[in-house]
Amino acid sequence: MLFTLLQTFRHGFPYQPTAIAFDPIQKLLAIGTKTGSLRLLGRPGVDAHVRHETDAAVIQMQFLTNEGALITATADDSLHLWNFRQKRPEIVHSLKFQRERITYIHLPLQSKWLYVGTEKGNIHVVNIESFTLSGYIINWNKAIDVCMKTHPGPIIHLSDNPLDPSKLLLAYETGLVVHWDLKLKRAEFRWQCSEPIKSVCWHYEGKQFLCSHTDGTISTWAVRPLAKPVSVNQPHIKTNKDGKLEQCKPIQKVEWKHSRSGEGFVIFSGGLTYDKAGRSPSISVMHNKTTTVLEMEHNVVDFVTLCESPYICEMQEPYAIVVLLHNDLVVIDLLTPGFPCFENPYPMDIHESPVTCCVYLADCPSDLIPAFYSVGARGASKRTGFSEKEWPLSGGEWSPTSCSYYEVILTGHADGSVKFWDASAGNLQVLYKLKTPWL
Repeated sequence: MLFTLLQTFRHGFPYQPTAIAFDPIQKLLAIGTKTGSLRLLGRPGVDAHVRHETDAAVIQMQFLTNEGALITATADDSLHLWNFRQKRPEIVHSLKFQRERITYIHLPLQSKWLYVGTEKGNIHVVNIESFTLSGYIINWNKAIDVCMKTHPGPIIHLSDNPLDPSKLLLAYETGLVVHWDLKLKRAEFRWQCSEPIKSVCWHYEGKQFLCSHTDGTISTWAVRPLAKPVSVNQPHIKTNKDGKLEQCKPIQKVEWKHSRSGEGFVIFSGGLTYDKAGRSPSISVMHNKTTTVLEMEHNVVDFVTLCESPYICEMQEPYAIVVLLHNDLVVIDLLTPGFPCFENPYPMDIHESPVTCCVYLADCPSDLIPAFYSVGARGASKRTGFSEKEWPLSGGEWSPTSCSYYEVILTGHADGSVKFWDASAGNLQVLYKLKTPWL
């Protein structure tokens, strides 16, 4: 008898994640991977998996806010427009760059123009309605000062000015930042940082911006023709026994968000000193004149701050941070003292201890799963230290899959434990964990 194998569900943490994106209106999170896969997460139960036609890594993603669409940039220098409005997400447009490597993309809110930065330092503009190049190009040799003799390096950041969307901020890896007038097609201001740049972010008023650097500093710049930054801050600087300053790791990414209820949040990854071998990866939060270091169990791949407002020209009202780790997804509550984590409703820790065997059981007795839930609830101690607020990724619609029979998955683990999972409703839920002596 002939039959066809078909993948119906996919569970666990995405393998080798590379990037995340968030839609602040629809409250959906996208995770891209090194093998070209995409994972879409929303409210508990909303968990979809799709992939590109090639295995090229996803290097960056951006939602078309509240439009049910996502743009992905992949390592083969292609751009893809995904449509999520139908039941099965699919790519509706693709565009491949032939002569330049894509390093950064930026789509302003409610705009049809996508800015694409390249390794050569040029910026191209794509019309997302036709998904074709517009012909408008910002060449690197036009962006730099005429007296500058060296190439500024790849584009590492692009963003529109919150105060004036006709102005675009360009940041080059070597430290050059340019405020470009899109209408006049010329540089309005230029600034040269003393250290290479890792990331850039705006103040919502559009009068200042932050740069994070390879030496663990954060510089603040005013949108005026100044030769030096307004301030330079090294959040985790220390003095060693000899009275010298310790070297710090690069600050890979920084975000600057504001709330009407108090001071702003400066959130960044990296920047700790090299003084301690094996120091844990971290996310740092600067707020109300204090700096809180939140240690992570795995390396930080990327993070995004969740905000109530999608508009960059107003106070964004941040409420959580989603941190993408190499082997986990952590969501931090910004509104509760101490910044506790939300308890993750997705089974991300299937391989908490490596899985050594797996058994699938279908058509189980109708009273088996309720019995497991009951036993598991009695044996499980209440987990403490988590945020009491609801899971902030609440997008999508989900109802349990109607199934005429019960499905159970058993996983055996390297530490000797056995986990029982309920797979009947389409999502995976732990029923019971049996601990056995390790042999």
